[in-house]
Amino acid sequence: MESFSAEIYRTGYSGRYGGGAAMCLVLWLLLLSSSPATACPRLCVCYPSPMTVSCQAQNFTLVPSGMPYSSQRVFLQNNQITELRVDSFGFGTQVLWLFSNNITWIEAGAFSDLRELEELDLGDNPTLRRLEGGAFRGLERLQSLHMHRCRLAALPHDLFHKLYSLQFLYLQENQLHFLQDDLFSDLVNLNQLFLHGNRIRTISEHAFRGLVNLDRLLLHDNRIKQVHRRAFRDLGRLTMLFLFNNSLAELPGQVLRDAGAVQFLRLNGNPWSCGCEARQLWEFFRGSRVSSSELMCSSPTPRRGVDLRFLREMDFALCPLPDPGSLAGTTTTTFSTKTRWWFSKHKPAASSKGVFEKSSETIKAFPFHAGKPHDSPGSNSAVSSAKYEFAEEEAALPKLDPEEYWANYGNEDAAATSMRCFELECPPSFDFPSSPSSSSSATPFLTVLHLCAVTLFMHMLFG
Repeated sequence: MESFSAEIYRTGYSGRYGGGAAMCLVLWLLLLSSSPATACPRLCVCYPSPMTVSCQAQNFTLVPSGMPYSSQRVFLQNNQITELRVDSFGFGTQVLWLFSNNITWIEAGAFSDLRELEELDLGDNPTLRRLEGGAFRGLERLQSLHMHRCRLAALPHDLFHKLYSLQFLYLQENQLHFLQDDLFSDLVNLNQLFLHGNRIRTISEHAFRGLVNLDRLLLHDNRIKQVHRRAFRDLGRLTMLFLFNNSLAELPGQVLRDAGAVQFLRLNGNPWSCGCEARQLWEFFRGSRVSSSELMCSSPTPRRGVDLRFLREMDFALCPLPDPGSLAGTTTTTFSTKTRWWFSKHKPAASSKGVFEKSSETIKAFPFHAGKPHDSPGSNSAVSSAKYEFAEEEAALPKLDPEEYWANYGNEDAAATSMRCFELECPPSFDFPSSPSSSSSATPFLTVLHLCAVTLFMHMLFG
């Protein structure tokens, strides 16, 4: 600049007004060259409207100094930056990209001066295995946060504290083993949460508490074995749920009932157990129009390869009621006396026949085995040994009122001797007690026999 001003004087700008004009020109150029709006860090490229500073792929180990304070977008990806400290950012920006670096440590409050920041990308930093609580303190306007592929094993409980504006959170392909309760409780405006590709095993009751505006939840490609039955209590606006490629054998029906707005559901790639524990999930699909993937059964053996959604009411005929005391709200698979008591209390009057009437509908069913039919009064051997096909419209089986069930819970064994199983599903070795009609007809005969014995005894005693 000094040589430029000397050149001006040498060229003859020394007239009455020429000297003043030259001096003004020199001052203007000095101000322009020292203006922070036009300064650009070494090895970086700057663009106006919006003010963008691109410092990518320059092997920086620290955030470069001299960054224009008015920068709206700062690109620092594909460098060798290792640490982010409180004094690393002496500028204000709305977009900050730091992905594909070697960041190992972020000091608490490192971003606290970036009050206008809306997008922060820290993805693809495989050495960032741990974060301090308060690492994102002050980012109350942040809308998008990327932390994918960082090998994070755990997240501090206050990591997302006061991030009220956050809408997109990318945590996929890390090494997370669990989600702490209330971890996302401040993210009331979060719209999309990506957690796929981690090592999560269980979803607790309060893992997603506070996510009242969540629209997409991706949990596929984890190791999830259990989801608490109220884990989705706050997810009333969820429309997309991916849980495929996990280790789920069962899923409580309450989970999906709480997420009643789900439109796209993917549950394939799980070892579904299609015994009694599947009834709640089956009932959900029976009354839902959700777009779903297939749910292939892995057990029991007779149902392996069958889609859980296409099971029938009769497949759950011997299942007990759900146990409200279980953690996941699932059903028990043990056929105890309360199961037999259930059928004894609600056995149809003509259930000894292969065909019976219920609510003006006819149910055609298979006998339990094709061997010799049980000899019971009123039974029809030809009917009971025949094979029937299911009707197109299955009638609902009798259901037990929960209050009646729990009123008798624990007292079933005392009356076990008088219980009768549902004969259409009875095992071959079950011993049927006499029917009420035969018992009632035998009572007068026993009375007469007793009176005859007393008369004979009196005759022998008194002659």
